[in-house]
Amino acid sequence: MSNSFKSFNLNHNLLKSLEVLNYHVPTPIQSQVIPALLNHRDLVIKSKTGSGKTAAFSIPIIQHIKWDKREPQVLVLTPTRELAIQVKEDMFNIGRFSRIKVEAVYGKSSYESQVKQLKQRTHVIVSTPGRLIDHIVNKTVDLSHITTLVIDEADELLRMGFIDEVERIIGFLPIKRLTVLLSATMPTDI
Repeated sequence: MSNSFKSFNLNHNLLKSLEVLNYHVPTPIQSQVIPALLNHRDLVIKSKTGSGKTAAFSIPIIQHIKWDKREPQVLVLTPTRELAIQVKEDMFNIGRFSRIKVEAVYGKSSYESQVKQLKQRTHVIVSTPGRLIDHIVNKTVDLSHITTLVIDEADELLRMGFIDEVERIIGFLPIKRLTVLLSATMPTDI
């Protein structure tokens, strides 16, 4: 297990963000996940809430983002708007010195405002499935440059009946991409 984030050879801006956030020693899940994602390996992660999963996937994903590209490179699907907002904030904080632009897209929020934000440079989209499908159908989001898909709380997405929407969204993504699936439990359907 790594005893420091510096051992992952992260860029200066990421290390600076982690220092500001008082992230000094990786959690066990971070020690396993960060190196695997830095090496572009698809992962299925089963870990309890509060184990540091969001940082575990966010740190290596942010390391790989190409800042100069305008199109979204990362898609994170979440079952609820509350989780979408939380993941957006966490990813923004981890990527703050890397100037990573993260947008949260979810229902019961201004669609027009989301369209406006998505037209600007956006590196990461964190979204609930239903609202993202609205944007796909209306051609207000371009997913053709997504290099990483994260399905957060996959067990909850399945329990809440979002599996068809998730499969539909995956159909709009490039076949060649990194896929990360996270879940507190691992039902056989996943």
